[in-house]
Amino acid sequence: MDQTTVGRSADAGRRRPRISALRWTGAALAAALAVGALLPLWPGLRLTVDDDRMGHLPLAAGEQFTISYVHSIDHLPIEENIGVRDGELVAESTRLRQFGAGMGQIPGEGTGRADGEWWVIEDMNRDIGPEVAIRVGAASVDHRLRTPDAEVRLSPCLTSRRVVVEPVRISTLHLLFGGDPQPHCDERPPT
Repeated sequence: MDQTTVGRSADAGRRRPRISALRWTGAALAAALAVGALLPLWPGLRLTVDDDRMGHLPLAAGEQFTISYVHSIDHLPIEENIGVRDGELVAESTRLRQFGAGMGQIPGEGTGRADGEWWVIEDMNRDIGPEVAIRVGAASVDHRLRTPDAEVRLSPCLTSRRVVVEPVRISTLHLLFGGDPQPHCDERPPT
């Protein structure tokens, strides 16, 4: 019987390092996942209203977002398409129905062409900087912020407020359990 007991002890001693190695591997994997969940990996846009965080919108690498509004003088729509390069905002193109005050092609910046009822200025590559601030217009101005996956109507509930849009990286944990919801402003103005 002593030999059987000794044999079992020897087998058990050999198995423990395997179990211990599996535990260490599992702990290391769990730690790596936890760190990965905290790292800011996912590109997005942060919206801030009067220095209070409004939320985030996802924006994949290479995608553009659009700021659209109705011109206050000629009352025609304008769409400004903005990309993100190395953490900075860059005006890529503009679509407008008619040249209004302050609108049009700047010589040496992009190329213009007709597109049905629209005039499109492409390849502008105008550096904006790390953020763009929008002073939201009244309901008739209809300020909107649009990404390929979402649209936020700003004018219904943020008229005359300052909205700052800036590119950021968002952690997986923040996306899953985020402290900032996806921004929304869908209140209808009284009629």
